Amino acid sequence: MNNWSLGKKMFLAASSAALMATTLAGCGSSAAPTPVAPSNKPVTITFWNEMTGPYEIALSSEISQFHKLHPNITVQDTVVPNDAALEPKLLTAIVAQDPPTLSQVNPPWATGFIQTGSLVNLSPLINGPQGFSLSAYYPNMLKAGTWPNGDQYLMPFNLGAAIMYYNKTQFQQAGITSTPTTWQQFTLDTAKLSTNGRQAFAITLVHTYPWLAFFYQAGGNFINSKGMPNAAAFAPNGPGVKALTLWGNMIKNGSAVLTHGYASQTDFADGTSSILIGTTGFYPYLQQAVAGKFPIGMAPLPGDVKQATSLFGGYLGIFSKSTPAQQAAAFAFVKYLTSKAGTLYWMEHSEGYLPVRSDVEQEAASFLATHPAQAVSLSVLPYAKMSPKVAWWDEFSHEVLMNAIVSVLINKATPVQAMQQAYQQAKVLAQKDGTYQ
Repeated sequence: MNNWSLGKKMFLAASSAALMATTLAGCGSSAAPTPVAPSNKPVTITFWNEMTGPYEIALSSEISQFHKLHPNITVQDTVVPNDAALEPKLLTAIVAQDPPTLSQVNPPWATGFIQTGSLVNLSPLINGPQGFSLSAYYPNMLKAGTWPNGDQYLMPFNLGAAIMYYNKTQFQQAGITSTPTTWQQFTLDTAKLSTNGRQAFAITLVHTYPWLAFFYQAGGNFINSKGMPNAAAFAPNGPGVKALTLWGNMIKNGSAVLTHGYASQTDFADGTSSILIGTTGFYPYLQQAVAGKFPIGMAPLPGDVKQATSLFGGYLGIFSKSTPAQQAAAFAFVKYLTSKAGTLYWMEHSEGYLPVRSDVEQEAASFLATHPAQAVSLSVLPYAKMSPKVAWWDEFSHEVLMNAIVSVLINKATPVQAMQQAYQQAKVLAQKDGTYQ
């Protein structure tokens, strides 16, 4: 059993008891604190996040800037390697009733947290005397942290939209003068680029979001209006099969290769592949790996039925076990990180993430002119889609969907078989976890 499954199992085992306790106490299923101003007395908050490498340096600078503005608040920063480690760590901490004050949280995780009252409802704080307007935030970023009753539980933080990175030199050598805008052109271009033992498209599947971008382009939506698995998404002639068929055929004809972990970045850097898909978070690492050997191009992904891409990254959530003073301090920190000044600094110094507000783009014009990864990612943001925030999504995405994609790419199942099996497993997960979208 992996860490994610173990943490999830522990959380589910404790959830019923926790929910029963809050119900009997008349507390409801969400935490809505009375808005208070940050105390003038010293207060320490803990912040769990996944900001490693260049992002850890940028975040440390942000924290230092915040400390200058709020000398009475101390932010204790705990870095966790990735979301595969962070989620089970959070689940275990919640069960032990010892979560951090503040953490990065992916929206699908929050559904269970909200059900048990573990997350603070930010709306009273946002609308309170120390609050702020949400009008400047990009709607599709904000929406993933908003629940159906309009309550804001999460605020966007480190996000990027999936784009295509390509080797400009190899494109030129293959006679390709513009990047592909359709699946048909994408297939033709990767075939041209796949010569001399090179498979042009290096597929990274540490997460499912690169494949989900193609699924969305085919018009796909895995969730129906009731928060259950959408049968049409898994159908033999549906978008899931269509996107799997595209990638599977590219593997079979030698124009794509499935890599392990982030080996696609190495393949790209040493010239054995020409194309990879990632968010803006890829850029600093890719730039370091390529080390100036060739110019890196960035472009929107090709489209199919519609133009679409994936929005991927983390949000900020405050946990209700913290004291009112800690919650007020954490909210002040969230307010700073997502402010115009904070998000501008974050984009320019992380060199990998997007601003979460539209009022930053104009002020950052000179930066965006020399940082095409962010510029291209911002250009596709209007049609970027975040993963569903139903309770069963994360386990489905990490295990079921990932296994379905890989089974097709290694020729162990046909796209139809893979999607049929995934649908049956999705229904089991949805019935077990319930739907709280």
